Amino acid sequence: MKIFNLKTIKDNSEVKLSVSIESEQLGLKELWFSTTEKYAHGLCGNRLDGFLVGMIFPAMQYGEDIHLEGCVSKKLLFNLNNYVIPLLMVFSPSAKRIKVTADEISTERLNCRGVGTGFSGGVDSFCTIYDRYELEKDPDYKINSFLFLNVGSHGIGNTEEERIFARTKFHNRYEYLSAFPKELDLDFIPLDSNLHQFHPWGHQLTHSLTTVSGVFIMQNLFNKYYFASTGFSYLELLKYYEAYLNRDVAIFDPTLLPLLSTESLELIADGTQYSRIEKMLHIVDYEPVHRYLNVCVGVQETHENCSVCSKCSRTLMTLNSIGRLDEFAHLFNIGKYKKQAELRYVCQQVLLQDKDPFARASIKLANENGVKLPSCFICLIFISLINVVKASLPPAMISKIKTILKQN
Repeated sequence: MKIFNLKTIKDNSEVKLSVSIESEQLGLKELWFSTTEKYAHGLCGNRLDGFLVGMIFPAMQYGEDIHLEGCVSKKLLFNLNNYVIPLLMVFSPSAKRIKVTADEISTERLNCRGVGTGFSGGVDSFCTIYDRYELEKDPDYKINSFLFLNVGSHGIGNTEEERIFARTKFHNRYEYLSAFPKELDLDFIPLDSNLHQFHPWGHQLTHSLTTVSGVFIMQNLFNKYYFASTGFSYLELLKYYEAYLNRDVAIFDPTLLPLLSTESLELIADGTQYSRIEKMLHIVDYEPVHRYLNVCVGVQETHENCSVCSKCSRTLMTLNSIGRLDEFAHLFNIGKYKKQAELRYVCQQVLLQDKDPFARASIKLANENGVKLPSCFICLIFISLINVVKASLPPAMISKIKTILKQN
């Protein structure tokens, strides 16, 4: 695989940084990132760091060495070849050992003062903002800008229809969430991309790498960048990591992110000091959370929380356990959750509590707060009903059975 032809293109109010990717598996393709003209000064137009990190996992899946016709940070190149590639081989059995080379390496430290993080409106995001902005007193570690990426979280990009959907959702969510950074008088930097087209296995598998890719593209802005962890505490990472191998590379974030740091930019895994439940309890009284909490992974184009997807259900179960559910009725459709998702989700958590850290924590919190939960037997019956006979029963009968199960 060859990465070459780095160029900057101005198109009306957008500025795009792009390279050519030449690969035996992919042929010749363009990989690009773009931002508004206001933030174009942040684009790192003289290093290929961001493009390299974005393509390292695809290249390992295809078993193709990477050569960069251009400049790359020396520390990043060294760590990729010696530590990151072996680490990713542990994570994904199908990843192959490759070698990365470059025409030019640099040890120059970019003169940046930015301390950034991503803002998505989620629990992890708000926890990092609360700790590292609201509570942080040291200006060298206090967040002073937010980044909003389109590198896979808004949808896959295997077809033109999917790409249009993802870009529409990206813009809708950016417009909705931008009110909060505006309140704080902080920059909220949008970064669009087609990187998700190169990751057909979906966002969750490699999101740490694709996010780092976007951060490096804006490397002219930051000297520190906080990655809000995906909800695993240090203990949970040690206890459950095998269950997430080849599922979510974020299980390695405390190890992976420092290895991806460069001479200029320190990547920090933040939030692993908490479990997901501890995070929710930590931020539930932070006032902006009551106006901007946005956790949804549903398939709608709009920014609203769907109230029935896995992340909405997890959040609502937590809020219900601590008696705070009604406080968030303006952000979630509580009736829809109660009718369509609550019993199914709670039953799944009961059955998964010995295998999944999120389920275990949710059940523990409910028990501690005296919330009555269905028995494993009832849960098994209900989930079997959903998975096996739902298609063959009329909706009225399904509804009646649900009522009976809830009563029991």
